[in-house]
Amino acid sequence: MTLAAGIVARADFSYSSTRKAASGAAEQTIKHYIKGQKMKDDHGDTATVIDFDAQTITSINQSQKTYSVKKFSDLGDAHAPSDVDIKVDVKKTGEVKTIAGFKANEVVFTMDVDNPQSQKAGRKILVEMDLWISKDVPGSSEMRAFYEKNGSRFPWSALMGSGNPGMQKAMVALQRQIASLDGVPVMQVIKVKAGGSSAEAAVMQQRMAQARERLEDMIKQGGPQADAAKQALARMGSASPGSGNLFETTMEFEGFSTAAIPDAVFAVPAGYQKADK
Repeated sequence: MTLAAGIVARADFSYSSTRKAASGAAEQTIKHYIKGQKMKDDHGDTATVIDFDAQTITSINQSQKTYSVKKFSDLGDAHAPSDVDIKVDVKKTGEVKTIAGFKANEVVFTMDVDNPQSQKAGRKILVEMDLWISKDVPGSSEMRAFYEKNGSRFPWSALMGSGNPGMQKAMVALQRQIASLDGVPVMQVIKVKAGGSSAEAAVMQQRMAQARERLEDMIKQGGPQADAAKQALARMGSASPGSGNLFETTMEFEGFSTAAIPDAVFAVPAGYQKADK
């Protein structure tokens, strides 16, 4: 059994995910790779490589040909105590359908996010996720073994990016729940809503719109901050007009493969300069 577990842990697994905003904004496709104790997310202009043996996360700017390396110990601790109260409800609905050629089961997550500031204002954030999971995906057992082995030390906060601390912690909690499921996601729809009165929800929607405008301005200005703003805007997504959501985004997964992945995929390309930060 130990030998079998070791073989599974070393197996290669790759796939791609495409994020689609409800408003019809530009799609973003990310390529994901897992090999041994390394994991890579390639966004196109940027990429992130996590090495669980070395306990490092390497950020690569492929448009500027630079990179930086940080130790897990230098990153924010997603396990640290917080005044953000998160309640997650997980429900397996029993619904089954075929997505991208795979038989998938529906799991619905409902999450309440509360903190002192929202309590004073009498409102909170509500997150709903409709997730479709399949055990039939090639490499699902390899992916499961990888997350089981590394789940306790996974740098979730680094992968979720910066932004609203409450929302970041909420998304970290959600990702942990997803990683514990038996199977691989083939589709997910996330909706974030504002609790409280309709007037308060309208204010929060306005603030989200202002935040999107600021990110769009940063992208237009270019420079080092443009890539980070691009990723933040893609994560934020957008809401359908009149839906009552702060934002809504759909993620589709495909291209699952257990073919061998060259070691070079996880290496910093020759000629790239190490950034100061």
